[in-house]
Amino acid sequence: MVLNLNSVVGFVVALGIGLLIGTEREKSRRTDSPAVAGARTFTLVALLGAVARALGGGWIIVAVVLAVGLVAVASYRASVPDHPGITTDVALLVTTLLGAFALDNARVAGALGVTVALLLVSRSWLHDWIRNKLTQQEVNDALMLLAAALVVLPLLPDRALDPWGALNPRTIWTVIVVVMSINSAGYIALRAFDSRLGLPLAGLLSGLVSSVAAHGAMGERARNEPRFERAAVAGATLSSVATVVELALILAVTNRDL
Repeated sequence: MVLNLNSVVGFVVALGIGLLIGTEREKSRRTDSPAVAGARTFTLVALLGAVARALGGGWIIVAVVLAVGLVAVASYRASVPDHPGITTDVALLVTTLLGAFALDNARVAGALGVTVALLLVSRSWLHDWIRNKLTQQEVNDALMLLAAALVVLPLLPDRALDPWGALNPRTIWTVIVVVMSINSAGYIALRAFDSRLGLPLAGLLSGLVSSVAAHGAMGERARNEPRFERAAVAGATLSSVATVVELALILAVTNRDL
């Protein structure tokens, strides 16, 4: 592989990813826990992944990932039952792959590295939210939404089934998924804020996707829960405002004369 500017940027990003994730892992380690991989180890494995990619990738990357995996397994077995968990070991493998990916797409790899670090640093909040605040019904609703969007939608034919070309199953189901998503956004907003702010905020953001779907979702919310009627009306109104603002911005960027 010829060393060029993109390769140099990739190596720098790989080092940054390893240093970022490794620093988080080292800072989160309890003083009484056994020694686990820290900033230096994560930086080295990220660099190792980048070097493997620079040497040609393919089986070299597979061999490097297997080697890092074996080291992680050996570390885990040597420190059981005092080992704090497998999160650090899994993060080690992810960092290796991100280091390799940084040479192909430094921007996306860097974004993924930051995302991984944020996920790791939010450990206490995430565990508390899942164990103490998230209900089983909310989990079921989320699974239904994901199944509708990721399982059912791709399987539907993307063509009209009637002689007039109006009934396209994928288009119809897409609208259903959008409405379900807006309902979920409204529910999350209600959990995060009170009803005065939650539904209007959800409506404002939903208007950037589909104000028609936002009106339907807010109407359903007002019908099923009358105490939220005023907030739902505000959300529906703001969804229309968001649509107008979005169109104005698009026109300003694409065709200012129009």
